[in-house]
Amino acid sequence: MKYQKTFTCTLLSVAIAITVGCTAQAETDTTNLTAAPQQIAFIKNCKVIQQRAMTTDEFAAYQRLEAVEQQMQELHLPLKAFELEMEQHSERMAELADLVHQEDEHSIRIDKVKMAEQQKLAGEIHEVTKGYKPHFAALEQKGDEISDIADDFTEVLKKSAPAGGFDHIQVMSDSDKTTECYDDGIKLISRN
Repeated sequence: MKYQKTFTCTLLSVAIAITVGCTAQAETDTTNLTAAPQQIAFIKNCKVIQQRAMTTDEFAAYQRLEAVEQQMQELHLPLKAFELEMEQHSERMAELADLVHQEDEHSIRIDKVKMAEQQKLAGEIHEVTKGYKPHFAALEQKGDEISDIADDFTEVLKKSAPAGGFDHIQVMSDSDKTTECYDDGIKLISRN
C-alpha cells in the first residue's frame, strides 16, 4: 500500500511538472509565432488557388491551435515510457504463453508455475495501465480541445476563403515554401 501512495504522488508531481512546462512552452511558442509572418495557402486539386497573409482573426485562431497542439505533444512524452514498459511486458507474456502450454502429438502439458507467472504478469500489466489512466484521460481531453479549436480556426478561414472552395489549407511562415497535398495517399508537392 505504501508503494501505491508513493507511485501516486510521483505521478502527481510529474503531472504538475508537465503542466508548468506546457504553460511555459505555450507562452514561448506564442511569442515566436507573433514574430514570424504567417502565410496561408488555400489548395484545391493539389494546386494553390490563393496564397496570402493571414488576417488578424485567422492568426489569433492559429496561435490558439498551435499552443494547444504543443500541449498535446507535451502530454505524449510520459506515454513513451508506457509504450516501452508495455513492449517489455508483451514480449515476456509471449514467451510465457509458449511455455505454459506445450503440446505434442500425444499430449498437452500445462506448466502451472509458468501459468502463475503469466497471471502475475497480467496483474502487473493491469497496474501499469491503471497508473497511466490519468495520462490517457488528459490526452483525450486535450484531443477534444484541439478538435474544438480546429473547428473554430476552420470557421474563421471560411469567412475569407476563395469563392470556389478549397480541399485543404497550409500555413507557411515563408512565402516561397513549397506546398504539399495528398491525392489518393500519394504526396504531391508544388512550388509556389
